[in-house]
Amino acid sequence: MSKGQPATQHTMGEKPHCIDLKSKIVLSKEGAAFFKNRATGLHTFTTPDGDTRYGFKLRMVDVPWLKRLLLTGFVEKAEFPVPDLSSVKNEIGDLARLVIFSMLYGYFNSTIIDRAVRTEVIAKWNRSHPHQALDAQNAVSPVELKNALKSRSDAIEAIKKEISEPIIRSLLIDTRKTDEERKRLVYFIRELLDTVDPLIYFVLLCSTPLERQKIEQDVIKVIHTVLDRVDLADYLSLMVLELMSAAERSTLIELLGPETKPSEVRTILENPDKRRELIFKLPNGLASIMVWSLSKRWAMGRWRYRLKLSLYDGSSSFEDTKRMFDERGRLSLGEKSLQELYEQGTGPYGDDGLGWYYLSFIAEACEHMGVHFEAAVKERQGKGTAAVNLVLVI
Repeated sequence: MSKGQPATQHTMGEKPHCIDLKSKIVLSKEGAAFFKNRATGLHTFTTPDGDTRYGFKLRMVDVPWLKRLLLTGFVEKAEFPVPDLSSVKNEIGDLARLVIFSMLYGYFNSTIIDRAVRTEVIAKWNRSHPHQALDAQNAVSPVELKNALKSRSDAIEAIKKEISEPIIRSLLIDTRKTDEERKRLVYFIRELLDTVDPLIYFVLLCSTPLERQKIEQDVIKVIHTVLDRVDLADYLSLMVLELMSAAERSTLIELLGPETKPSEVRTILENPDKRRELIFKLPNGLASIMVWSLSKRWAMGRWRYRLKLSLYDGSSSFEDTKRMFDERGRLSLGEKSLQELYEQGTGPYGDDGLGWYYLSFIAEACEHMGVHFEAAVKERQGKGTAAVNLVLVI
């Protein structure tokens, strides 16, 4: 995989499956109110500050259900403890992608709403409905507007086609992408248009032909901006998996002891029985945790979506993690590919610091995409282990 061209993996398509992974989902205030109004039994969480939050403690993660919670802005925080990454590696990668795609959907929806409210159609609506005036901060399609659009479904589908077809045509002739990547991106484009607030379709249906053409061109530009940021999901997913895998390997190698020959390490760790035997020696397994903290705020005239993704490692020392972060997490990688960096490694798995190189890739990619990015390594108070914190703002 070359720099700047990661393979596009799963988008947010509905996958009818559950992940065998315990988790905690802390709901936003809107999410808690929604479920309370429906008499749903919620778990009570107490924050370090003593505040009360509501959500779910789950034995398994229903991915389509979690996706719907994310799209509606109902998730404030999610925790995924991982006692053994080898059993859920693909699933953890998919979850890391999922949270990035949810931010892209949020960005697209709020940007399109902002464009919709800056039209004469909405200006007329606001004059006629002062008690339901719409602006970029509070715009949600009123019920009567949604009901009125139900009879115009054919016209709305035609609009979606007008917007999506030129983008799809450009994808089909993009030789840098595989057929599978094109297929996933086409699905993503259509899902963006299916899940966006219907306010934009009300505006387009009520606009003059010239104004409608201008608005559709603006929507197309926003979709291209979103597509330019899709690779960020892969960068984050790969980095999370590499960092968690490297932390697990270093812990298991320590358990093997110095008497184990370096040439034998990989064979032993890839033996399922030997791996289970080593993990059994740890009281809490490998004790890794992936945590999302999500929020949005109104700043500089638009909604901004913030993700803090934290990786807690229950075994690696803070000093070792901080050293790797300082050495490799802030490099300018130039034109080196990740394969070249991997082949330069000397450990039994190539370079076990590869995840930190992904951190540098993400930093450079975010700068190019106009996404704010921060990274830090903190010591977990009283434990001597590390927490890697990544912050992205779209």
